[in-house]
Amino acid sequence: MKATEELATQATRFEIAHLLLDRLPLCLGVMAGFCVVQVFAWVNSSLSWPLVLWSGYAVAVFVGGWLLIRRLAETHQLVGINAKLVEDINNLAVVLSIALGLVWAFASVIQFYLRDSDHWLYFSTLIGAAASSGMLFNYSMRASLISVAMVLLPCTLQVYLSGHDASLYFAAFSLIYTATLYVVLIQLHQLLEKNVSLRIKAEESARKRAELGYLFEQHWQNAPLAAVQWDKNNRVIDWNPSAERLFGYSKAEVLGKHCEFFVPPASLQQYQSMWTALSRRKAEGSHSVHEIQDKQGVVKICEWNNTPLLKEGRLIGVASFIEDITSQVSAKETIQRQATFDTLTALPNRRRMMDELEAAISRSQRHKQFGAVLFLDLDHFKDINDTQGHHMGDLVLQYFAELLRSVVRKEDVVARFGGDEFVVLVQDLGGKAQEARAKVLSIADKIMEMGKTVCKREGLEYEIEVSGGIVMFRGNGYSSHDLLKQADLAMYRVKNYGRKGFSFYDDSMAVEAEYRVTMIRELRAGIENGEFELHFQPLVDAAGTLVFAESLLRWKRPSQRVVPAAEFIEFMASLPMMNEVGGWVFDSVCRNMRSWMDQGIWNSDRALFVNISPKQFDNEQFAEQIKETVRKHGISPQQLVLEITEESLINNLDRVQGQLLELIDFGLRIALDDFGTGYSSLAMLQKLPVQFVKLDREFISNLGSSEDTYSIVKAVIKLCHILSLEVIAEGVETELQHNILQTLGCNYFQGYYFHKPMPVESFTALVDDRDEQDNIAHLKLVT
Repeated sequence: MKATEELATQATRFEIAHLLLDRLPLCLGVMAGFCVVQVFAWVNSSLSWPLVLWSGYAVAVFVGGWLLIRRLAETHQLVGINAKLVEDINNLAVVLSIALGLVWAFASVIQFYLRDSDHWLYFSTLIGAAASSGMLFNYSMRASLISVAMVLLPCTLQVYLSGHDASLYFAAFSLIYTATLYVVLIQLHQLLEKNVSLRIKAEESARKRAELGYLFEQHWQNAPLAAVQWDKNNRVIDWNPSAERLFGYSKAEVLGKHCEFFVPPASLQQYQSMWTALSRRKAEGSHSVHEIQDKQGVVKICEWNNTPLLKEGRLIGVASFIEDITSQVSAKETIQRQATFDTLTALPNRRRMMDELEAAISRSQRHKQFGAVLFLDLDHFKDINDTQGHHMGDLVLQYFAELLRSVVRKEDVVARFGGDEFVVLVQDLGGKAQEARAKVLSIADKIMEMGKTVCKREGLEYEIEVSGGIVMFRGNGYSSHDLLKQADLAMYRVKNYGRKGFSFYDDSMAVEAEYRVTMIRELRAGIENGEFELHFQPLVDAAGTLVFAESLLRWKRPSQRVVPAAEFIEFMASLPMMNEVGGWVFDSVCRNMRSWMDQGIWNSDRALFVNISPKQFDNEQFAEQIKETVRKHGISPQQLVLEITEESLINNLDRVQGQLLELIDFGLRIALDDFGTGYSSLAMLQKLPVQFVKLDREFISNLGSSEDTYSIVKAVIKLCHILSLEVIAEGVETELQHNILQTLGCNYFQGYYFHKPMPVESFTALVDDRDEQDNIAHLKLVT
C-alpha cells in the first residue's frame, strides 16, 4: 500500500513537471508582451541608454530561457520524464522566475528615474505582470512566489522610500495585494496538484479498465470453451467463435434465439430444470451435463458452467461456458466397459460377475429363492493353443461364448474369467432344493450337448468338451468368493476323474483342497529346511550278490516318523517343485557314489537306480542337466540307471524318447518301472530305449497263490528275454517268491526278503562289509 502511494506521488510530480515544461514558453511569451508594452510606454522618455540596457537584458533572458527550455524539451522527447529531468525543470523555473523578476526590478528603477513618465500605467503593467507570472509559474510553487515577490517588492520599496504623501498607503496596498496573491497562488497550486493527481488516477483507472476490457474481450473471443451470454429471458445476446464451432451457427444466426433452439427434445426437461434452478439460486450459479444439438443435427454431450449476472441483486443475465465432453463420456464408458467386460468375447468379466453374484446372494436371501453358480473349463484347450496358435484358440473361445450364451436363459449371467474359464450365474430357481437342482441339471445338460457341436474355424474342426462344477446357494451366508471357490473345487473334481462332465460341490472337496494347500506348504518348507534324505535298497542277482541299489526319497518331518516316498511323491510329482527335488536327488546319488568310490567300497560293476518323475521330462534342459551333474562328480555314466514310469511315456512319447536316447548315447542306462500296471504294450517296448524292466510288486505278491499271475509273470519274463531286456522283480518278500522267480529266469531281485531300504550310513556299512566278505571268499578260492 505504501509503495503504491509513493508511486502515485512520483507520477504526480512527474506530470506537474511535464506541465511546467510545457508552460514555461508561455511564461516567457507573456512576460515578453508586458515588456513590449512597457517599452512603448517609455519610448518618448529622455533616458535612452537605460532603456537600451534594460531591453538588452530582457532579450538575453528571453533568448537564454528559450534555449534552455528547448534543450530540456528535447531531452524529454529522447529519454522521457525521469527524476533528474524533473529536478532540472524545477530548477529552470526558479532561475527564470528570478531572471524575469530582475527584469521588472530594473524596470522599477528606470521608472522612478523618469520623473515625467506615467506612473499609474507602470503600476498597472506591474500588477498585471506579477499576477500573470505568479499564475504561469504556479506549477512550481517556489518559482511562482519568487516571481511575484521580485516583480512587486522593488517597486513597493522605491515608492515607500520616495517620501510621497501616499507612499505609505501604496506600500500597504502593495503588501496586502502580494499577500493575497500568495494565498491565492498557494491554493491554486494545491488545487493543480490535486487535479493532476486525480487525473492521473482516473487515467490509470481508465487504462486498467480498458486493459481488463481488452483482456476480457480476448478471453471471450479466444476461449477454448464455447462462451454464451444470455439475457434474463434465456435469449442469446453474445456468442464467441468457440460457440460457433461447437453449435455450427454464426453469431448473427443465433442472436435473440431462445436456449431451447439448441436443445434436442429428449433433453428439454433437463434444460428447463437447469434454468429454473439457476433463477432460484442467483448467487451460486450451476454446473450440469446436458445434451445439445448442433446445426447439422448432431447431438453432443456438453458440460455447462453457468454464472449469474446480477445488478443490485437482480438477475439480468447468465454467462455460460460450455465444453463438448462427448469423447470423454464415450471414453469413460469404454473404460468402464473394458473394466467390467471381457474384450475377446464381450462377456462380463470376473469383476462384473462378482458384483452380479453379490447382488444375486442378496436377492436370494430376500426372496428365499435358490440360485446356482456353474464354473466351466474347456478340456484340452491348451492343446489348441500349443498346436494351432493363440489366434485359433481365441476363435474357439469366441465360438464357445456364443454357444454358451445361447443355451442359458436370458436372465442368466455368463462371464469369462480368463483363459478357458467361464462362469454361469443362474437365479430364481425356486424355493425347493430338488426343483432347483433339476433346473440346474437341465442347463448343465444343454452345456454338455454343446460338446457334440463341432467348432469350425479357418478350415479346421474342434470338438468342444467341458468340465464344470456346480454350487447351489440360497442366502446361506456364503460370500461370492466362497461360492466361486466351491464351484471351482467341484470342477477340479471332474478334471481329476477323467474330465467332461459336471459335479455338485460338497464339503469333502473343501477338506481335500485344504489338505492339498497344507501339503504344498509343508513340502515347500521341507525343501527349504533340508528335511528330505535318501535311503538305499540293494538289488541282488540270482546268487544273492549285491549288484545294484535303488535310491529312495524319504521325508524326515519334524517330530514325526520318516515318511516313505509312496505317501507324498505322487502329490509332489504334480507340482513344479518336483524338478527342484528331482535335481537334488540325482545330485545326491552322484555325490554319495563319488564318496564310496573314493573310499574304495564301490566298484565299477555296480550301479545305482534313480527314479525320474514324469514332471522332470517337461524341462527341455533335463538331459543336459543330468549330463552336467555326472561330469561334475566325475563318475562313469554306466554306473547310473534312470528309472522311468509308464506315465512318462503316455503323453509325450516322442519328446521323452528323444531325451532318453540322448542320455543313452551319453552312457546311462534306462529301467522301466512298475511294468504291467499301466499302458505298456509290445510296440512300446520295442520303441523304448530301455535295458531293464521292473515287474510291479502287485504281480509278485500274488505269485504263489494265483495261476493267472504266475502265467503273466512267466510270459513277461520270457518276452523281455526275447527283447534282450533284463528283468528285475520288486517287492520280493518270501523265499517262495524268490524261488519261483529264479526258476522263471528273473535276473535281479529287490525286496524285504533280502534288504529293507536303509539310510546312507547303514548302506555304506553294508557295502563295505560285503566287499570284505567277497575278498575273503576270493582268497579262499585262490588258496
